[in-house]
Amino acid sequence: MEAEGRQLHIDALRGVAVALMVMVHAAATWNPLTSSQITPLAYIVSGLGGLAAPLFVTLLGWGLMKANLSSRQSLARASFLFFCQFLVNISAPHLFEPFTPGVLSLMGLLVLLKPFWAWPLTAFKSPAISFLSFFALCCLFILFFPQLQGESIWSIRVQTQDIPTAVSHLLLTGTYPLFPWVLFASLGGIIQLMDRQSLTSFYAGFITFGLIFSSLTLAYSVSTQQAWALPSGDAILTFFPSNAPFLVAAMTGVLLFWSTSLRFLSQAKLLAQTGRVSLTVYVAHFVPLALFHTIDQTNDWSLTQSSTVVFAYTVGWIVVGSIWYKIAPKATLEHLMRLSAGASEDTPSVSLNETE
Repeated sequence: MEAEGRQLHIDALRGVAVALMVMVHAAATWNPLTSSQITPLAYIVSGLGGLAAPLFVTLLGWGLMKANLSSRQSLARASFLFFCQFLVNISAPHLFEPFTPGVLSLMGLLVLLKPFWAWPLTAFKSPAISFLSFFALCCLFILFFPQLQGESIWSIRVQTQDIPTAVSHLLLTGTYPLFPWVLFASLGGIIQLMDRQSLTSFYAGFITFGLIFSSLTLAYSVSTQQAWALPSGDAILTFFPSNAPFLVAAMTGVLLFWSTSLRFLSQAKLLAQTGRVSLTVYVAHFVPLALFHTIDQTNDWSLTQSSTVVFAYTVGWIVVGSIWYKIAPKATLEHLMRLSAGASEDTPSVSLNETE
């Protein structure tokens, strides 16, 4: 069953994003205690996995800029995304507290705040210049005021002992705070707004800059023997919090995926089917991780064993997602979200699964 009017390569991008998210969560859960976090394999997993959330949020921005949702629809879908974040949190108590803000609550907030972050992209003649100016300002803010992003310690960034802390994590100090992650929604917005010629020039310019910049940071890392990329801690690129070098590298990776998706993913039907239920897969994949999160320690897995399991788990969810979409498309969170907003099947969705 193919949904009419959809761009298959965009759905496939969603499939790629959720597969990368599954991979990085599985790798973080089943990581042998004796393996180093700075091995080449760790860099590959971290590099690809680090693009999952940026790709999700960019896709969201693209879909929101394309959609014309009413205030009621926006509120309903944002509320549903917050609810899904709660489901994730209680499904994975070894990772989160019940009200820890995460990527889904970020997306819900972006749905609500679309008029504010989308306006600068449409108010001026050049969406690209508007975005690049906003990007530069955010990077300067991070460079001059890094302490405002909070500590680079996972346990602190997921604690929500009171409402002020939860709000702070949602906006600035959490795992996926509004600042600076709103940049990825803005990136998706300008991809939707720009014409093909302008977009091609933007791709070429930013990707060239990003590759050169990231190569220089890698060379500096090697020369100083400092870790190049880590989820958190002392490294040149850090995910928690998202520093300026990470933002450049992540946006470069997202644009590489996006600019080549039409050529390489336009026939990727399996990934596209998984992408159409990406919200469902994202929430559901945490359950086995929570149930079996100590199995690697109990069985003293080697790095090879862990890598094999992570690969199989990732591929398995791609297959499960495709089958789920084909057999039970109405037994999905995507379908429930449409119902919650009183929308028909043809109404654009703006979660992990926007229709075209």
